[in-house]
Amino acid sequence: MEHNAPAFKLLFNTPPWRPATITFAEAPEFFSAGSVYKNVFQGIRKGKFYCFRGTYGTAMAFYSWLKKQIYLKYPVHNYSSSRQNKEMLQKYAGHLILHIHNHSADLAGAPQNSWLKILYPDENDFYIRFSDFLGLNGAWQWFQQGIQYPGLKDPVHPFYGTYFPTRTEHLSLFDQWLSKQKGFEHALDMGTGCGVLSRYMLQHRIHNITATDININSLYSLHLDLERYGNASKIQFVHTSFFEGLDVSAFDLIVFNPPWIPEKTSGLLDKAMYYDPSFFDAFFGKAYEGMKKEAILLIIFSTFAEAAEIPGNHPISKELKSERFELIEKIQTSVLQTPSKRKDWLSEIRSNEKIELWVLKKR
Repeated sequence: MEHNAPAFKLLFNTPPWRPATITFAEAPEFFSAGSVYKNVFQGIRKGKFYCFRGTYGTAMAFYSWLKKQIYLKYPVHNYSSSRQNKEMLQKYAGHLILHIHNHSADLAGAPQNSWLKILYPDENDFYIRFSDFLGLNGAWQWFQQGIQYPGLKDPVHPFYGTYFPTRTEHLSLFDQWLSKQKGFEHALDMGTGCGVLSRYMLQHRIHNITATDININSLYSLHLDLERYGNASKIQFVHTSFFEGLDVSAFDLIVFNPPWIPEKTSGLLDKAMYYDPSFFDAFFGKAYEGMKKEAILLIIFSTFAEAAEIPGNHPISKELKSERFELIEKIQTSVLQTPSKRKDWLSEIRSNEKIELWVLKKR
């Protein structure tokens, strides 16, 4: 698949997920250059939907104004307030709608986006949320340009709706750990995301890998990258949750980069970053039940939640108290930050956060 080509071949007998199309009980009102911002905002708060028409610049100007209004009402000064701000923006911006016609946004000057043809091949006239269109635009840029991670020979091109790391300390830890190992026969990359951990394992001559994810787009993402770089035959793909449908005893290495923050989730991408209270209990129970004793369980984690003062216990430390697993090795590193005179709540958290690599075995 060429980076800028809309052609797409269906894989895994499951289409990729995509932003929902919008239908209305009543026709939406129109927002154009002459609309009064405050009146539209009041309408949104009453539950009205507004469809942009005219120019893309007009739509972006109101969206930027709306973000400022929400920030004034819900200022951000710590992790909790950042979540509230994000939720309120999603709530109100969800009432801003965009008409899509012939796989293009129906606004003068709007950027062309090939995801519209890839993800909606048989739909020529529909509505989506404006915020979803912005997400599609950002995702297309990442997919076209690719992301170069340290130590990885070729860039990663994340498919739409796929989680990819925006930080690299944990990737460097994993790469360094792999370089010291003698090799593994069969590895499991659980919750592969964009597949970056599988790509590191391939470079370290692990050529029998099973990559899983509950998000079908993640499997598309890794498969397309492997086709691009000629390694598609070395990884098996399984669309599943945790160890469901797998022979866990077949793996001598299980690699898991789970979500790091205890928080409620509202979509597939959220599930890559946040976990609910039962998440780790279920994971460790299934791992202990199925793993062979000599297998290695490697977990990449972070102390972000502790640094952000989010209530809860460190899930791996908590599990080790149960004595089902023993700790073979733990590697920890600080978060690298670009020097800046500006200190904000997130940089303060980062200054106290540690990135961790845990190596466990069954007792």
